[in-house]
Amino acid sequence: MAEFFRVNETSTQFFQRCTNLSHFDCSEEEMLWLMMGPRTLPLQKIVPISVLLLVIFLTGVVGNVAVCVVIVKHPAMHTATNYYLFSLALSDLLLLLFGKFLILFGHLCTQ
Repeated sequence: MAEFFRVNETSTQFFQRCTNLSHFDCSEEEMLWLMMGPRTLPLQKIVPISVLLLVIFLTGVVGNVAVCVVIVKHPAMHTATNYYLFSLALSDLLLLLFGKFLILFGHLCTQ
């Protein structure tokens, strides 16, 4: 935020300068920063978010693979209900592998 301040300008003065419609004195970049915030998150926020997403990803993959393996390996589990659960586990696994992982990979590559 400090990169948008003028000499001896406070955050209150910056906010007033960019929101005063009768005397608007704000660049496009300053206005975007004021309305949308910084373009990247600080490292103190990226690391916990990444760890949380990794834990969700790993537990989801391990849990859904375990459900699929148990249903396939045990003949007593071959019921209509368990086939439905197998289908749900498989679709969840595909979403984890191709959906959330690619989103996370895209976020990490752009920063």
